[in-house]
Amino acid sequence: MHPLKAISLLSWFSLMVSQLYLLWPGLGIDTYWVILLAVPLLFPLKGLLFDRRYTYQWVGFMTMVYFCIGISLLVSNPQLRFYGFGTTIFSTTLYLSAIYHARLLGLKAKR
Repeated sequence: MHPLKAISLLSWFSLMVSQLYLLWPGLGIDTYWVILLAVPLLFPLKGLLFDRRYTYQWVGFMTMVYFCIGISLLVSNPQLRFYGFGTTIFSTTLYLSAIYHARLLGLKAKR
């Protein structure tokens, strides 16, 4: 397994876990919001596992939504600052590793 693919999968998994962190008792987050944030992350899983270049291309853009959510919560909500920091880091890592892995898959396809 290529290191970029491993980083992408680890970042995807970490981003999913950070969404499920919102279910932690005491945060007061409605389950509806957790489902709304976690379910879209399930769509690219098959493509990420089977090295589909197109999936790696669009998953990078999907993570920008999570990046914006993470930044806004990082600066605006002290109770969810840890979640905002994690979401920002994981979405940025997934974005960069997915885009570069898609580029690598494109170079392999040209050979």
